[in-house]
Amino acid sequence: MTFIEHLAELRVRLRNAAIVFLVFVIGSFFFVKQYFDFLTRPARAAWIIALQGQEPVFRFASPTEPFWVYTKLAMYVAFLASSPFVFWELWRFVAPGLYRREKRMALVVTLATAGCFVGGALFGYGVICKPALTYMLSFAEIFPGTLLGTGVAFELPVILAVLGWLGLVTARGLWRFNKYALILSAIIGGVLTPGPDVLSQVLMAGPLFGLYNVSILVVWLIERASRRRLADLAKETGADLVPTARD
Repeated sequence: MTFIEHLAELRVRLRNAAIVFLVFVIGSFFFVKQYFDFLTRPARAAWIIALQGQEPVFRFASPTEPFWVYTKLAMYVAFLASSPFVFWELWRFVAPGLYRREKRMALVVTLATAGCFVGGALFGYGVICKPALTYMLSFAEIFPGTLLGTGVAFELPVILAVLGWLGLVTARGLWRFNKYALILSAIIGGVLTPGPDVLSQVLMAGPLFGLYNVSILVVWLIERASRRRLADLAKETGADLVPTARD
């Protein structure tokens, strides 16, 4: 396939992805009020607790603000809903140029990234948001950032697993960094959960430190599998391919 043919194929894939995204944006407008009600539920519950039963009231600064809030919310939901189709189109463009092992790795990383991000966002929504918002009653300033922050933070195992697969980090090195990881987890927990609420910071730092240790196990399993493949290849070829342990 020539370079021009590659560009034409990329244009087709991007066009299909854009069409799917626009369809989901239009569809999301029919349910955007339900999305808003669902996302603001922790904020409203925190408001009632903090202000002793007072019903929350969301105010807007200009007549166009509610429209733009709903528009951005519809686009966020559309992006999440259409992402499997978008990735599928990109995968159809990239996959023909990959080896079988690279295809398996790309598929695992994609699924793990999506799963960890959704899991982190759900953790932030169900566990962290309510206690954090009890102290910080400004929904517009911190609620989306909390969900985004927990979603990104939960990508840690995927990132370290990929680095381990590439040989850039080792399980031994990650284990030696463990004591510093505990301190960093506490710092990140304080940054991602605004306000003086210690409980919400601990609820963020604890899982983050746990995910770091899970990452060590994942990297160790990747290293063991790699050593086994090299050992099998060494038996077939007679060459010494198994690397010695590094400090």
